[in-house]
Amino acid sequence: MCAVSLTKPVAVVALGGALGASARFLLAALWPGIWTVLLINVVGSLLLGYLAETVGPDRLWRLFLGVGVLGGFTTFSTFAVDAVREDAVTATLYVVATLIPALLAARLGMLVGHRHRLARQAAA
Repeated sequence: MCAVSLTKPVAVVALGGALGASARFLLAALWPGIWTVLLINVVGSLLLGYLAETVGPDRLWRLFLGVGVLGGFTTFSTFAVDAVREDAVTATLYVVATLIPALLAARLGMLVGHRHRLARQAAA
């Protein structure tokens, strides 16, 4: 892929990332703490699961919403740093309380998205 053909994808990822990261920053500023990061990551997983099942083949929409908005919104690095800064009990609870719900949320998002896509196809 040449540099010219990467211009539009990079732009949509950057725009989406700015929006997602700004939303995460605002939420964390309003409600500071590890539990806000947990909620952000679980909600982001749910939305990404839904997106994976519903957004069609349009590569730019997938890049904008998935890599950009939701990639900027969710934050594994903050999750990891927050976990290692906590005492062992809180860190363990935080890791388990983030990973299991995030995985379940991603699966739920995919199931809902799949049903939504099938309903749209049946209506068409």
